[in-house]
Amino acid sequence: MAEFAFVPWWENAGRAGRLVPLDLDVHPIPARGSEPRHDHWDVRFLLRAGTGQELSMSDESNDLRWFAFAELASATTEESVLRLQRKAAALLGLSAADRGA
Repeated sequence: MAEFAFVPWWENAGRAGRLVPLDLDVHPIPARGSEPRHDHWDVRFLLRAGTGQELSMSDESNDLRWFAFAELASATTEESVLRLQRKAAALLGLSAADRGA
């Protein structure tokens, strides 16, 4: 149901591509000021974008760019991102050569 609630917003905002729920990441946020320590939940999606699709960076982003699937591991060592890559590869049925492994 959450996907169906999200998709109309995505399409109405002029976004192209199909979103597929892929991962849920929960990580702690330390106490800051009057805000106590709490868990933060990230719901992550797989987006299959069209060739040449442009990106639009929000104020919340420092950097935004497309990566070839095989290039991702050279851009980050963050396990939660690499976990996303493995899940996406499995979902898409990519071979080791397609994944750059």
